[in-house]
Amino acid sequence: MFLKPILLKLAAITLITGLVVGCGGGGGGNKNNTTTAAVNNTPAASVSLQSSASLVSPGGSVTLTWSSSNADSCSASGGWSGSKSTSGNESVGPLQADTSFTLSCSGPGGGGVRQLTVQVDNGSGVSVSLTANPNQVPANGSSTLDWTSANATSCTAAGGWSGSRPLSGSFGTGALTQNTNYQITCSGPGGSAVSMVSVEVLDKILRWQAPTQNVDGSPLNDLAGYYVYWGTQSRNYTGAGGGSFRIDSASTTQWEANIAPGPYYFALTAFDTDGNESAYSNEVLKTIP
Repeated sequence: MFLKPILLKLAAITLITGLVVGCGGGGGGNKNNTTTAAVNNTPAASVSLQSSASLVSPGGSVTLTWSSSNADSCSASGGWSGSKSTSGNESVGPLQADTSFTLSCSGPGGGGVRQLTVQVDNGSGVSVSLTANPNQVPANGSSTLDWTSANATSCTAAGGWSGSRPLSGSFGTGALTQNTNYQITCSGPGGSAVSMVSVEVLDKILRWQAPTQNVDGSPLNDLAGYYVYWGTQSRNYTGAGGGSFRIDSASTTQWEANIAPGPYYFALTAFDTDGNESAYSNEVLKTIP
């Protein structure tokens, strides 16, 4: 029995777009109910990320420099991508628009994430820089926004906050229950500049939509459950930090990932009453608080 691919949506994470699952090839055969790596007391990874400049001319480049501790792997997203060493530097560009760079590092004790934004000068001489500390919070957690501007006479907030703002200052977000984008626009005699930052609300819940049809379009009547897979490296769910969990319920459409904090790659499979298991879904990255 083959299940029609479906979209499985994960909640509250900007970097995850969804999961697709369907019975149509080996996802690894039958699995035990639970297999997880042991949780240890090693500190979570910490990450430092800096740029050689926060404002560049159109077409300019910057050098990103980073370091980490308690980490054995790092990956980049946003204005750069791919696996990175646990410390190093890299030139990025040419930049034509304001660009955010994110670095996620993970280790035996969990992971850490840092983000920065490099602005591109629009020729007005006005600049503004907005940061969030931290840029990842647990549900109902809060962050502090800090901003500074140059050659501006007024600033206005939009997105998760609003109204007139001083030319520099700090702002407490209060309790957050969902990912929130913040924007500030500062204007002066020479023009205006915009800076944006996102605060991600982390939770442990994976959610999805149950399939209703087989691949041939016939009604699906024998869905039995799902397997959830995770790992600290892409498509590697059996290495250190990886594991799986079996859900023996066709009606279940969410699962709480009670695993060590940090960024993980997740995938799902579905299985029917005969034990046929789908191929792995597409993979998504989610940070567990």
